[in-house]
Amino acid sequence: MDPALIKALQAARYMYLTTYSRAGRRGTVPVWLWYHDGVICFTTQRSSLKARRIRNIGRVTVHVGTKDGPSFEGHAEWVDERPDLEEALLRAYRRKYRIMVPLWMGRRIRKGLARKTSVLIRITPASLQPPLSS
Repeated sequence: MDPALIKALQAARYMYLTTYSRAGRRGTVPVWLWYHDGVICFTTQRSSLKARRIRNIGRVTVHVGTKDGPSFEGHAEWVDERPDLEEALLRAYRRKYRIMVPLWMGRRIRKGLARKTSVLIRITPASLQPPLSS
């Protein structure tokens, strides 16, 4: 991945995530992010449209920082049973979102993950994915 894009991911407070329906319809929403070891992680409600589209299709487009920011295609997936990754994400969120997470969102995210009403999502940029075998 381009070093400038990595730097943008590390600095960005938001990404604009586009998910796709089975019929090819797109939906774009702003999402908090944590960039770590070449992948992006975030949490969302399991019942959200973006979570359902990710579970069904997995194809995403990410715009970093703004809707017109640098972008890339990737594959998103649900990540279950990774309390280590969940805790690392919450620590990173506390540093990045210094007011919202400690005061309110941190508890909400933690409870959602514990109750399985939320899910951790991992996005792997297309350039880092192994090629499909034929």
